Amino acid sequence: MSSTALKNTSEEELSPKVRELRLKIHDENYINNAIQRIAVVLSRRIVEKPQNLKEVVNGSY
Repeated sequence: MSSTALKNTSEEELSPKVRELRLKIHDENYINNAIQRIAVVLSRRIVEKPQNLKEVVNGSY
């Protein structure tokens, strides 16, 4: 399903998970925590294997 289709779908037709995520993306604390978790994972990967920085940045790890 494309993002356009999801935008035009009524709330009742969406899965509970999609409805839950739609609520979460409007929660500033949720977004801040998600960004922090991503930063921690990336930082750990950089520190553990600095020679593979290119792989981490490009997502091919």
